[in-house]
Amino acid sequence: MNPKRPFFSHPSGTIMIVLLCMASCLLVAGACAADVYVTGYLGDIIDMHGSSYRGTQVYLFMTGPGLPTDGVTLTDVTQRADQGQFTIVELDSSQQWWFNWDTSRIWNEINPGTYTVYVSTEPVDYSHLGGSDTYKTLSVYLQDPGNRKGGSSSSSYTLHLDAQVTTPPTVQSVEIPAPAIPSTPAQQPTVPVPPVVTTQASAITTTTKAAMQPMTPIIAVIGGAGLLLYPATRRR
Repeated sequence: MNPKRPFFSHPSGTIMIVLLCMASCLLVAGACAADVYVTGYLGDIIDMHGSSYRGTQVYLFMTGPGLPTDGVTLTDVTQRADQGQFTIVELDSSQQWWFNWDTSRIWNEINPGTYTVYVSTEPVDYSHLGGSDTYKTLSVYLQDPGNRKGGSSSSSYTLHLDAQVTTPPTVQSVEIPAPAIPSTPAQQPTVPVPPVVTTQASAITTTTKAAMQPMTPIIAVIGGAGLLLYPATRRR
C-alpha cells in the first residue's frame, strides 16, 4: 500500500494554495490603496473634511460588499454613481469641505464589512476615476453594532485631494515701438540756381555792338568832313 501523500503534493492542493496566495495579494493591494483607514460600527458618525483646489465642489461615493461595482451615494445605496448620482459637497471660500457621514441612515441597507469612500474632484464613478491627484479614499470597516459596548461614536478624518499650486507672478513685457520708417524718401530742399551772369553779359555786349554798328558810318562821314573844312578855315 502506498503511503498517503501530503495535501500540498496533490495537484488540487497546489492549485488551492496558489489561489489563496493570489487572493491574499489582492486583498492586501486593495487595502494598501486607501489613503485613510477607519474602524467603527454601523450607526457611527464619520466626520470627513479636507481641501481641494479644483472647481467649487467635491463628489463622494462608496463601494463595498453587495453594492454596485462603480459605487453608490453615501446616503442612499439605490442611487448609483454610474448613473450620475453622487453625494456632492460644496467648497467654502478657503477651498475646504466638510461632510458628516451618518451611517445610521443606511445601516439597514448594508451589512457589516469594509467599505471604501471615494472623494473626487470630478463627477465620475469608480471605472472612470482620474489620476491619483484627483481623488482620495477612505477605507471604513463597519462592524455589527450589536457587538458594541455603549452608544454610537463620532470620529474625524482629513482627506486633502490636491496640493495648492503656487502660480509664479506674471511679468508683463513692455514692447518699445520701433521708429516709423517713411515709405518714400524725404524730398531734398530745392536750391535755386543763380542766373548765369556770363550769358547775360554776352547778351548785353552783343546788343550794344549791334546798336552801335549803324552809327559807325555816320561818325566816319562827320570826321572826314571836319578834316576837309579844317584847312579852309585856317586860310581865312
